[in-house]
Amino acid sequence: MPSARIQWIDFCRVYTAFFVVLRHVDRPYGSFNYIIDLFNYRSLIFFFFLVSGYFTHKAAAGQWLDWKRTKTLLLPFIFWTAVASILLLQPMMHWGQTLAGDFSWFSWSLIPREMGLLNWCYWDFDNVPLWFLRTLILLALFSPLLQRLPSKVLLVLVLLCFAGSDVLCARDAETARSHGSWRVWWLPFRLYESVMALGFYSLGLWIRRYADFARFTIFVRSYAWAPVLAALILLPAVYGFGFYPPVQSSALVLLGVSCTMGIGALCEQYLPRFCGFVASFGPAAFFIYVTHYIVLHALRLAFTGSYGGHFTTSQCLWMPFLITAICLSIFYPLRRYCPGFMKHIAMAK
Repeated sequence: MPSARIQWIDFCRVYTAFFVVLRHVDRPYGSFNYIIDLFNYRSLIFFFFLVSGYFTHKAAAGQWLDWKRTKTLLLPFIFWTAVASILLLQPMMHWGQTLAGDFSWFSWSLIPREMGLLNWCYWDFDNVPLWFLRTLILLALFSPLLQRLPSKVLLVLVLLCFAGSDVLCARDAETARSHGSWRVWWLPFRLYESVMALGFYSLGLWIRRYADFARFTIFVRSYAWAPVLAALILLPAVYGFGFYPPVQSSALVLLGVSCTMGIGALCEQYLPRFCGFVASFGPAAFFIYVTHYIVLHALRLAFTGSYGGHFTTSQCLWMPFLITAICLSIFYPLRRYCPGFMKHIAMAK
């Protein structure tokens, strides 16, 4: 496995992080952001699970659980949970009470909620994207067990996870919530997305068994156009004719992940300078992902006067770039003066 940074992988990491930012900025119906997001929805973050599975270190003989990797991931998870609890929880909406020494608004349930362990709602003020890290911790812990599975069993697990995610995803979360459906009780845990994450992580492990990195890269480059063209043809048809919603289709999410890798390979081949420029921000990809929501809320307050306000259509076009730039302006000074801290907290290796 190569020890140096891998340009097209880093490009895909930054590309994915940026479009996560775009997805969390307002997307007025029919706007550019809205249209772009239709091609990325739910396929973005699963690229990370696929490559995490592929690059997972081989388990040692007799190893059943990976405590070392788990501890490495737990540190940033606890840290960013604390940051999210301080910056994005109710204190921002109850400064008057807090300054007066009144903490009656506080509930201990706020902390596990921020950790993605309790009552995780999609559109609430405190929706910080830590579910990804929480799920990755569990996958890293049980990775040795997954690696012990025979290839055929591992592939069956992949297919079962993809099918199970489609079943667990409620067709209309809002309608189900209004009717008190049992499925909504599971939705805050993002169970169906974690099930799909297990599928992609296992798929990465399975691919690793049959293709070393050089062979894997050759394969991605050889067929880079295929998923991109398929996405351009299939997704407009899916949306235009109202077929099975992409949010519920693991097959379309897999297409989106393949498309992400295809775009990375194509940019490396045909736009090497642009690819190199974007890939240079690879070490900051996780930091962008985990801090952009904090920056987004600060800008929302500054531009709209309210944490619940909405950006204008024109602001939505450049807001993702501004948020990403602010995250990078924070990342690089911290990395320069606190390299050890950033290595562990921002996983900036």
